[in-house]
Amino acid sequence: MIRNITTQLALCFALLSLALPTYSQGSNEAKAVLDKTASIVKRSGAMEISFTASSFMSGVQKGNLAGTIYLKGRKFHIISTNILSWYNGKNLWTLNKATNEVNVSEPTTHERETMDPYLFIDLYRQGYSYSMKDTRLRGHDCYEIHLNATNKRLEVKEMILTIDKQTHLPICVRLREGSKYWVRISLLRCKVKQKYSDSAFSFNAKDFPKAQIIDIR
Repeated sequence: MIRNITTQLALCFALLSLALPTYSQGSNEAKAVLDKTASIVKRSGAMEISFTASSFMSGVQKGNLAGTIYLKGRKFHIISTNILSWYNGKNLWTLNKATNEVNVSEPTTHERETMDPYLFIDLYRQGYSYSMKDTRLRGHDCYEIHLNATNKRLEVKEMILTIDKQTHLPICVRLREGSKYWVRISLLRCKVKQKYSDSAFSFNAKDFPKAQIIDIR
C-alpha cells in the first residue's frame, strides 16, 4: 500500500512538473484556469513541496504518508514518515524505514508514465473530459476541476484538482484507479526556484550503511 501511495504521489507531482497540459474536451473556463496554472508552474523551476497523502479503498482509509518532495525536472526525492524515495530519471530507490530495506527498481512503462512528466503528457492526451466549479478548501477560494477518463485503457480513471484562485497552484489532488481505489494528496506548502544537485535524486549507500539493498531490476 505504501508503494501505491508513492506511485500516486509521483503522478501528482509529475503533473506539477509537466505544468498541467490542456485537454481536448471541457469548458473554456476550465481550460483558461489550467493554462494560467501551467504558465505559473513552468516558471517555478525546481520545487520543494510539503504534503500529506492518504489512500482509500471503498471509502475506508488504508494508508497515509506525510512529508516533503523535492522536484527537478523528471527527478524527485521524497522524505516522509514511512519511506524515503529517490528517482533519478532511470532508477527508483525506495527505503522502508520500518524494515531498513531499500528496493531498487527500473520502473515499468506504466510507472514511468506516472513519474516522468514528459511521458505523462502523452498519457493525458489519450482522453479526459472535464468540468469546473467554485469551492473553498482550507480557507481558500478555489477552482475544482473534475476529470473523467474517456479512454477505458487509462490507469487513472478520475481526477479532482483543487486550485487556489489566488496563487493558481493546486492545493489538493484526488486520484482514482479502478472502481474503488482513491488517493488524496494535500499540498501544504510550495517553494519554487530551488537549486538541487543531480546527486540529491540518487540513493547513496554510504548514508545508510546498515540498510539491506534488494535489487529487483
